[in-house]
Amino acid sequence: MAEAVRDLLELTVVVDPTYEQNCYVLHRRDSDAALVIDPGLQHRRTLQLLEDRGWRCERILLTHGHGDHVNGVPAVVAVHRCPVALHPDDREQLVSMRFLPGIPDDVPDVHIDEDLADSQVIGWHDLSVGVTHTPGHTRGSVCFLVGTDLLSGDTLFHRGVGRADLPGGNWQQLMVSIEERLYVLAPDTVVHPGHGQSTTIAQEMAGNPFVVHPRYR
Repeated sequence: MAEAVRDLLELTVVVDPTYEQNCYVLHRRDSDAALVIDPGLQHRRTLQLLEDRGWRCERILLTHGHGDHVNGVPAVVAVHRCPVALHPDDREQLVSMRFLPGIPDDVPDVHIDEDLADSQVIGWHDLSVGVTHTPGHTRGSVCFLVGTDLLSGDTLFHRGVGRADLPGGNWQQLMVSIEERLYVLAPDTVVHPGHGQSTTIAQEMAGNPFVVHPRYR
């Protein structure tokens, strides 16, 4: 089933060179439908990708509310008129979006249309996008699971984890989220983080220096 899902979907990453932040575009191959995850400063190139390929963004999904992950939302919404979804605990992060260096002062406010919830399943053209609440980097951080592909935001990186020293962060919560919410996924789950290269759950369980799975300690 997981392979069948992968056959139906195309995942493209557009990287913001300022923060090396990853915006993901998930496209259903048999249609023009797409989801955009975490549009940031690279939003112009993301919009150009959608236009060049004739794709239509049907929804913006946000892993969390930090400025580098959300500042491109108004630009995408202006073109595609799509709803925006975020966990309600991260609405508090949106007020500080413009405080991040490199983000223009005149970026419009980010408006949220849909609240995400833990264990929610978003139906999308007979496919499912699972929502897992993973607090720690922020109170409302979430990860999205599509088949055996995980969009992990700033919760889990290749050989790293999200920082927990910013407002809303909590180191103990972050460790619990990774150990109890992500390391229980299939080992071959491919992790697509908010910054940096992709990895797998198995690789991080064995080699992540911040949170190694007990079986490897």
